[in-house]
Amino acid sequence: MRMKIRILGKPGTLAYELAYEVVAKSGHSFCAMNGLADLAIAPLFTDKLSLSEILDPFFGTLIFHPSPLPYGRGASSLKWAYKRSEPVAAATWFWANEGKMDSGDVCEMEIVKIDYALSPREFYECHIIPALGRTLERALKAIGGGYIRRVPQVEQYSSFDLKL
Repeated sequence: MRMKIRILGKPGTLAYELAYEVVAKSGHSFCAMNGLADLAIAPLFTDKLSLSEILDPFFGTLIFHPSPLPYGRGASSLKWAYKRSEPVAAATWFWANEGKMDSGDVCEMEIVKIDYALSPREFYECHIIPALGRTLERALKAIGGGYIRRVPQVEQYSSFDLKL
């Protein structure tokens, strides 16, 4: 199924531009902010979405997060992973909800081993951004094919990282 997709976030960022490229390459079309979308995606989003922004698209809204949710919720998950010497980060797409921040069901995830030879920014650009593209491609293929994956996060394993 060819979908109309709305991209939320800031054009010009690596995450936004790669998401745009993946949507275009997948054969889907783009939807204006006031148009009827089948799906909204937020590859780099730091604001809280309104209930109408979450529920407006037919399938819902996917948000990207660079940690293996539910572990590492919050705005500075990669910096905290480095600070705690974590072995892995992740590329996670989850469904926006009206609950706690970063708590929606997981749609797609890929674990990424942290390379400590790189700074958090370099690691994000070299490893997390490409994983964002791969996981988005898989999510769009599944959703377009009628498979809407929603894996609930297990709250007892959650953590929240304050902004650094």
